[in-house]
Amino acid sequence: TLSGFLISSLLLIEQDRTGMVKLKDFYIRRILRIWPIYYLYIFISIASLYFLMDINIVNVDILYYLTFFANVPFMLGAGTMAISHLWSIGVEEQFYVFWPWFFFNTKNILKKLIFFVSIFYLLKVIAFLAFKFTDYDIFYSILKVNRFDCMGIGGIGAVLYHYKSRVIDFFTSNPAQWLVLGCLVLMLVEKFRFSLLLDHQLVSLVTLSLILSNISLRKPLLNLENAFFNFIGKLSYGIYVYHKLIVLLLIYYINPISIPNGMKVGVLFFLSLFLTFLISYLSFNYFEKWFLKLKYKYATVKSTS
Repeated sequence: TLSGFLISSLLLIEQDRTGMVKLKDFYIRRILRIWPIYYLYIFISIASLYFLMDINIVNVDILYYLTFFANVPFMLGAGTMAISHLWSIGVEEQFYVFWPWFFFNTKNILKKLIFFVSIFYLLKVIAFLAFKFTDYDIFYSILKVNRFDCMGIGGIGAVLYHYKSRVIDFFTSNPAQWLVLGCLVLMLVEKFRFSLLLDHQLVSLVTLSLILSNISLRKPLLNLENAFFNFIGKLSYGIYVYHKLIVLLLIYYINPISIPNGMKVGVLFFLSLFLTFLISYLSFNYFEKWFLKLKYKYATVKSTS
């Protein structure tokens, strides 16, 4: 949802300022932001598992990850060790292929995006019902994993915000903010379960409300605009990418140690947290920043980061 909101906002501003969307520059920016750390992590994972755990993950399935189709094995209920979580990057990259085309002509852009999200969601409902009565769930799995509707909801939010729609008042109202806070608590304790056909969309609306409140209100109920969260935001991509390998390696080396299981869990928790942040920090400052500086040369609209 955040990704859909940010990308759509930048495309809307670019269209307003220049009267066009520079598609080539858009894709270069996405490549420079996503590809370097993505491929670096895959290489590190292959090497680390082979040399440190004597596990070889190089097989035919690795091609899915190298070509940003990591969501395919995920849809099929499979995944490659240490890199299976990259499925969502595959989804985002596939989303970026077609999404900018909506913004070549922003006339009736809100209607176009609502139509897209509605059709995608309707197909998901149909696929779910077919799965329910036929036990053939591959089509539903494809639509469920490819969260284009969730990213589309973020895009709709960006359009509403860009054109100063009164709907924003609803999403940023005090009752809405308290509802969002309640939902976040439910997610934290893993009690946020309503319906297979609604959970993702509800999380998207919660996320959208949180985004809009933080960029529209001076004092939102849950204020994410501070030094701590800004710091986390800069490292967030690295945190997401690196964490799984770190946890796997720590488990491998901590498990044989003769200490109580409770202590193992504590050591694992704090070490994985510390090392994930440390490696993400080093990655951002000594690897990603070089590509980010290059990325800004192709930016018509400068993002906040």
